[in-house]
Amino acid sequence: MSSERIGFGEAAAFIREHDNFIIISHANPDGDTIGCAFGLCRALRRLGKRAENICADEISSRFDFMREGMEKQEFAPETYITVDVADRKLLGDFEKLYGDKIALAIDHHVSHLDFAERLLLEPDAAAAAQTVYKLIKELDSGIIDAKIAECLYTGISTDSGSFKYSCANAETHRIAAELLDHDFDHARIDYVFFDMKTKARISLEEKIYRDIEYYFGGKCAVVALTKEQLASVDSEDSNGLSAIPRMIEGVEVGVVFKQRGNGSWKASLRSNSNVNVQKICSVFGGGGHIKAAGCSFSGLSLDEAKKQLTDEIGKALEWTE
Repeated sequence: MSSERIGFGEAAAFIREHDNFIIISHANPDGDTIGCAFGLCRALRRLGKRAENICADEISSRFDFMREGMEKQEFAPETYITVDVADRKLLGDFEKLYGDKIALAIDHHVSHLDFAERLLLEPDAAAAAQTVYKLIKELDSGIIDAKIAECLYTGISTDSGSFKYSCANAETHRIAAELLDHDFDHARIDYVFFDMKTKARISLEEKIYRDIEYYFGGKCAVVALTKEQLASVDSEDSNGLSAIPRMIEGVEVGVVFKQRGNGSWKASLRSNSNVNVQKICSVFGGGGHIKAAGCSFSGLSLDEAKKQLTDEIGKALEWTE
């Protein structure tokens, strides 16, 4: 289906006219989709609306602070919204239940594939939480409190690599500054999501550093993690692993393969250069952003998936032996 592109005024009008909201995050949730969901849910409740947020996969305990003071509301769902969901397939097990019911999608992925009736899209935003923040301000800037602010700050901080990635533009910093005007412990949030590591995470990092493979004269670094290895950590621990290969000096494209429970492989790509990894991933039906994207490989061995993906990366790097 083709979504109707709308602006902030239209999105705010739509929300004012509706109630009984279900806000859906993408499967394998990260800080942006969860921060958006809790922040928007809290905002809608402060407007007098009934709202709940849901996710097909378990949410890491690292996000427990977002739940504080939120009692479950009982109501018959009427209006479905997705946040930070670029493709209905990313709803996971919820796709069949809700994929055809989404009234409004709020997103920031340049590769967004239409699935909702309406779409509020900001492809230049560092995080969907930036877009949600601007939507809440359009609704009523006075409802933003410390709890909403910390949810949205988490989304922006985690999706921008603690403001290190090139996607963190001037607007990103201005919005973060406005959020910091509210009284919440931003240092604690940054510690939990960027510095704190479980013992299981340390073990996975050891595996990555030990088994990294280099291609194209060291311009590409690739590592793979099996489903057994990933079973030892929660989703937030495994999400952060994608950035490790790109940290290596000289690496222009970093790749982390993660095996799913069904045996298929998901590849997460990160770019340090002008290489457009979204374009690479689109060859395999994936998408994302210019410097951060992903795709999946089913029915292939790991070696076959590596070969197909690195062939495309080599073309993008214009590598010749």
